Amino acid sequence: MADATTTGYGVVAKTLHWLSVAAFVLQFVVGYAMSTEAECDPPGEDRSGGDTSDVEEERLDRLEEACEARTGEDGTLAAAWTDLWDGRIGVDGIALPELHILLGLGILLLGGLRVAWRLIASLPPWDPRLTATDRRLAHVTERVLLALMFVVPLTGLALVAVSDDLVALHVAAHVAFFVALGVHLLLVLRRGLLPRMLPGLRR
Repeated sequence: MADATTTGYGVVAKTLHWLSVAAFVLQFVVGYAMSTEAECDPPGEDRSGGDTSDVEEERLDRLEEACEARTGEDGTLAAAWTDLWDGRIGVDGIALPELHILLGLGILLLGGLRVAWRLIASLPPWDPRLTATDRRLAHVTERVLLALMFVVPLTGLALVAVSDDLVALHVAAHVAFFVALGVHLLLVLRRGLLPRMLPGLRR
C-alpha cells in the first residue's frame, strides 16, 4: 500500500506524525501543570492551629479539599488510575491526573498505529540533501523516537499501577526522548526537511 510519493510523505503518515507531536506536547503540558498543582496545602496552612481563627481554619480546609477534588481522591496519579480502572470519572469532569493517564494510553495507541502503517505503507525516497551520515542518523533517531512512544507511557503507567520505585526509569525514558528529539529536530531543520512532513506540501 502506497502512502508516500517521490517527494514526501503521504497524508496518513503526516496525520499520524502530527497527532503524535500534539499528544506529546499536551502530555508534557499536563504533566507540568500537575507538578505545580500537586501540592494542595494552601498558603498559610503552615501557620494553622492556635495562631488562626476557626473561620480561617475552615477557609484553609475548603481550599485544600477543592484542590484534592481536582487532582484525585488523594491528589495522586495512583488514585486517578484506580478511578479510571473502576470506571469512575469525577463529577466535575476529567482531572489532570486522569487526563495524563488517558493521554499516555492515547500515545500507546498512536505508536501502534504508526508501527502498523510503517509495515504496510511505502516510504518516500531519501531526500538528496541528506548525506550518508545524515541518513544513518535519521534512521536511528526515528527508530528510537518510535520505541519511546511505547517506553515513556508504559513506564509511566507502571509507575502508577505497579510501584513508585520505577520513577527513575520513567525519568530516564523522558531524558532519552528529549535527547533523541533534539538530534532529530537539529537534522530536520539543518537540512530544511520540514516541508516533507507538512500537510499539503510535497517537496
